[in-house]
This record gives sequence, structure tokens and C-alpha cells, in this order.
Amino acid sequence: MSACCGTKQVTTNLAPPDAAKHVNYVRGMVLEVDEFTQEFAYLSGRDRWLAREAIGYGTLRGLSLSWAQDTTGKTLPQVMLTSGVGLTPCGQLVCVTSNQCADINLWLAARTDEISSGLAADASSGALTLYVTLAYSDCLTDDAPVPGEPCRSADELMQPSRITDSFQLELSYEPPLQEEEDAVRGFTSWLNNIHIDPLPDRSVTVADFVAAVRVWDTASSDPTTLTISATDMPAYRAIALRLWVTELRVAAAAFQRFKLWLYSAPHKTDGTTDEDAFLDEVRRWTPSTCSWPSNVLVQTSDGVEFIKAALALWDTEIVPKWHSEFCGCGAPPCVENCEDRLLLGKLAFKVVKTAGNAWVVDLTGESPRVDESRRPILGHLRLLQEQSIPAIDTGAISGLPASAMSALSGQHIALGRVKFLLPGQPQATPVVRNIRVSSVKSGEVRFTFDGYVQPDINHDYIVHVQTSLHHSAVSGVQPAVRFVEFGTDDFLYKVLRSNKAVPAAEIETMEFQIEVSLIEQP
Repeated sequence: MSACCGTKQVTTNLAPPDAAKHVNYVRGMVLEVDEFTQEFAYLSGRDRWLAREAIGYGTLRGLSLSWAQDTTGKTLPQVMLTSGVGLTPCGQLVCVTSNQCADINLWLAARTDEISSGLAADASSGALTLYVTLAYSDCLTDDAPVPGEPCRSADELMQPSRITDSFQLELSYEPPLQEEEDAVRGFTSWLNNIHIDPLPDRSVTVADFVAAVRVWDTASSDPTTLTISATDMPAYRAIALRLWVTELRVAAAAFQRFKLWLYSAPHKTDGTTDEDAFLDEVRRWTPSTCSWPSNVLVQTSDGVEFIKAALALWDTEIVPKWHSEFCGCGAPPCVENCEDRLLLGKLAFKVVKTAGNAWVVDLTGESPRVDESRRPILGHLRLLQEQSIPAIDTGAISGLPASAMSALSGQHIALGRVKFLLPGQPQATPVVRNIRVSSVKSGEVRFTFDGYVQPDINHDYIVHVQTSLHHSAVSGVQPAVRFVEFGTDDFLYKVLRSNKAVPAAEIETMEFQIEVSLIEQP
């Protein structure tokens, strides 16, 4: 794959100016190239800083990966990438202006020895995985005459007058580090695995929740042991978001990188590095560490214990020694401290060696695959707004504004364990939206809740009703409940035993567990 630029492409390789400084213009100052370069670095750096800290990174539009096919639908040994826009981990906007194509067989032919060494000895076929990454690049273009000394060479008479944004697409054996992306996904998954109880007053205490959030990425963390009531969950999620921003974002991302580095420690069955030497190297870790020194070689049988000991150092010794090395506020120049490649996808395919000892894509068996599941994605703000607040005028249901009801669509709006109550008799268990038994007669029970409106073309309810364990003194057969209809003021269920109506007196002693979800017309 290639980069697109002007007719003359010369990659700039200048030492970056300090992006935290801008020029203090004063009368009488002589402005030279350095001043203009410094001012551009400041303004451009703040743009990248804002994008990186406030938005994140990932694919913004397009950049779809696929294996090329001919007119008959046969897969070709070529990978296609559509045009599009991405935001790199260091906040660089990258535009791929036209569709790109990579001939994988040509790529393989240039790396015959590398591929052979990565497969089994004397192998004539095998499986290969490559990662497609996108990075920012720029080019010096538009040569123009410049003043200077006489007797100059032709090359010195003309100098590039513009720097054009470009891109760099690569195929690599290893994916880029995207520790913050992994941390975001992991933290969100952790939150989503917390048990939500439909009844109020079932939440773990705020203090215990905060303590659990702070150690969410440790071996002892288990979100399934936490219980939060449905009514408290929005507030608890807000607490988790605050902790993520104020305490966990940088630490979680760095911990992901630390673990990747830790598990990459070289090892062999005859490794000689002892635990003390291993931990000494661990103590020197920083977020910018990329490789292990050559003198570290762990014995395979010791690997698990060494890693456990290293992880134990994380909170006590390692974290206090390093400061955040993100691109942005207080960070060293990004180009030296973060891997500014954006992962687009993973290519998995078979290769076979030809008679001329060249490796080519094997298209005779399993079709080559593209996996984009680990690609970071950035949805723009309007899309997120539409998902959270649909622009639908649903009218007022149950006295709530349309926007509030829209936010409830697809969620439980009424639930609880209810029994038939005499006038003035209190409900024994907490319920949501005062769901209750409205009337009982032989073989029938009706339910309603505050704000119930008979379903129409704009909204509907999904109701789940079951009886608590209840045995008849006569037959010992559990009654069955079956939905009949939504009425004007309530909804009707049949209560049957062996297809016969259960007497009203018995229904009045039964307990029903009910969940009601709202669905609105999109």
C-alpha cells in the first residue's frame, strides 16, 4: 500500500519544536524560520492534544478492509482499503483520499526468508497473520526558487515551498500497542457484568463500589459479585465515569502496556535469569519501554511465578515512579513516547511455497479472512446524540415528556412482586411504578401500573409474568399464567391449572413476579 502526496515526495525529518511554547511577538523582533515553525508547532500541537484528550482515536469514516474479488466472485491475493479518515493515537488526522490496493503476493515475495523462518522448518505451507495499520506522514512539495549565494548548484536553487499531509499504510507481523483502547473495552465490559437488581434498595454501598472500581483490572476483581438496583445504576455509572477520568484512565492504559511487555519476556527451557534479576528489570519499566534487554532469558518453568511477583510490584513500586506519558499536557514529544499507528484490521490466510521457492497466498482451501473487531471506532457526536435522544415526537405518556419516555424505550418501566390487596392494605415488597393487581375473578387476573396507557401504533409493552412457587391443596399442580389482552386501564392474564380456571379465592393468595418493558416506534 502507498501514501499519496505530490509529485515530489521527501519525508520531513526535522527535530520537533516544543509544542508547549508559542512565540511572544514583540516590536523589533526579527522573525526567522524558527519562529514560524515554533508557532505552527504550538497551534498544531494543541489541535492534536484536544483531539487526543477529548475525542480519543480510531476510524472516523470509511477505511473498510476486504479481500479483492474478480467478476466471478473468486477471491484474489489482493487486499483493498476504501478511502476514509482516521485519528491516530497521538491525535493526528489522517485522510486516505482514494481507494488503496496491496498485492499480498508481491509483499510475500520480498520477504521469503522472513516468512520461512517464521514457519516450521522445511515447511511448504502454513498460516500467516498480518496487521494493517495507518499512520500520519507528510511530504515536502512544490519546489520554488529561493535567494542565496551565487555559484549554487541546481539543487540549491529550488527548495520545497509546501508540506503536504499524507499517510502511511503498512502490513506488519505484530499489531500496534493500543493499550487505552483495550482498557476502555475492558472497563466497559466490567461495568456491564455488574448484576442489576430490578428492586430498589439492593445496591452495594457507594464506598464498596468505589473500592471495586479502583481495582477493576486486578485478578481479585469480579463484577458479578456486585449488585446494584436498576434505579441506582445511572448514579453508580456516573461515579465510575468520574473515577475513570480522574484516576484510572492513564493507569489502566499503562497497565495494559505493562502486561503486554511483561508477558513478552523471552524464555527458554534452559533460561538462566533468576527472579531477583527479573524483578530488577521490571522495576525499571516505564510506559515507553518497548523491549527486553538481551541478558534476560527466563526459564520456562519459572515464568508464571516470575510474572506473579512482577504484578505484585505494580501498585507498590512501579506506579509511583513514573508519570503519564500520553500525548498532551505534561508529556514529552509524542513521536518518541507513543506508537502512532492506528490498527485497521487483521488479515489471516494460508500461504504455500511455489516451485521457485516463493511464498504466495493459498486460495485453494479456506478463504482468507479479515478481522476488524479490534479496530478502534469513533462515532461522531451527532450519531451518539441520536442514539441517546431520538428525535421522535412520541407525545406525553404517563405524564412524562416525550424525551424522557424515549430514553426509557427498551428498558423495564414497571416491575415487582405483587399480590391481590384489600383496600388500604400496604404492598409487602417494593415495586417500580406502583405495579399492582387491579382485579381478580375466576381464571383471570388484571394488572396495571402508574402511567399505564393502552398500546397503540406509537408504543407497546412487553410483559413477563410468572407465579411464585404455589401449590394447590387439592392437586399440587403449579398454575399457569397466559397473556390475553391490553385493556384501556389494565392488562389481562388467564390463570389456569390443567386448562381449567383457577378459583378467584386461590388467585387472591398467589404472588406474581412481573416485568414490563416499553417499546416505542422508531
